[in-house]
Amino acid sequence: MTRTFKLAAIAAATLIAAPAFAAVGFDANIEQDNTYENLNRGMTQGGRVELNAGAKVEAGGGFVAGRATAILSKSGGASVDDMWVQLGTAQADVKLGRFEAADLSPAGKDTLVEDAGSASGYHANWLRGRFGNAATSGNGVFHGALTVNAAPGVGFELGLVDSKSADQAKGVRPVVSFAAGPLAVKLGMEAGSFAAGGTMNGAKFSGAGATVGGTFSGVGLNVNLASGKIKSTATTAEQKVTGFGVNATFGAAGVGYVLDKQTVGTAASTKDSTFYAAYSLPLFGTGATITPAVSTSKGTGKSNATGLRARINYAF
Repeated sequence: MTRTFKLAAIAAATLIAAPAFAAVGFDANIEQDNTYENLNRGMTQGGRVELNAGAKVEAGGGFVAGRATAILSKSGGASVDDMWVQLGTAQADVKLGRFEAADLSPAGKDTLVEDAGSASGYHANWLRGRFGNAATSGNGVFHGALTVNAAPGVGFELGLVDSKSADQAKGVRPVVSFAAGPLAVKLGMEAGSFAAGGTMNGAKFSGAGATVGGTFSGVGLNVNLASGKIKSTATTAEQKVTGFGVNATFGAAGVGYVLDKQTVGTAASTKDSTFYAAYSLPLFGTGATITPAVSTSKGTGKSNATGLRARINYAF
């Protein structure tokens, strides 16, 4: 009798709650990487299951949207990727939480991108997003972005990040975007400082980036360039960092090139030149894919870093 009552109560609660969850979308996918890298790293295997839940409700001329993404890794760990809420109208909205803002350095099909490790480049993304909790203060990193759609094809995004975590960047990040036909352009900058403590110890920084891309005759092309500066403090020398990227995607294939350059104080500049390519193949008509990928990176005064990867991806 008691068991029957509990089952009936659960069924009733489910029916009552059904309308509230009707607009929620759920999806999941698994991604598994099998990788070989030289420089004594050998064979490795990684991967994760991604679980997503999201919804958007419109009423009274406005909307509220939200998304949450949980990551379960092969190593046994669990983490959060996206976790945000967005509210506003078609003309302007605010997004708050854990997310990525406008991308000023799209990498295209970046299944595997090696790093020779001789230069830390800059890609206008220190304040872009997906910030975790502040490790030292116990307070979560604040991240918000205001987006204004000024006119058809013209948009403005203003990001704000605040944190007390050592080495975590904080500051403002405005981005202007333009779109006309197949062409899209984004121009942005970021300025702020690193929190006190850690290797950067309150150093101020500034940078700017631009990306131009579009799809022409089925080929997606993108070129991006960024330049930044970290001003010196008592514990860190002044640094100048730049990043350049060009990539193309055509059908299931993609290729790309990245050049990173870094100058620390009065020392000579260091560079990393990286090439990468990938091609996705269907698996037995199941909707799953396997993507062979290759990448090589040459750094100043360092051996080449070369890698091969086979990535298996399946959306549930």
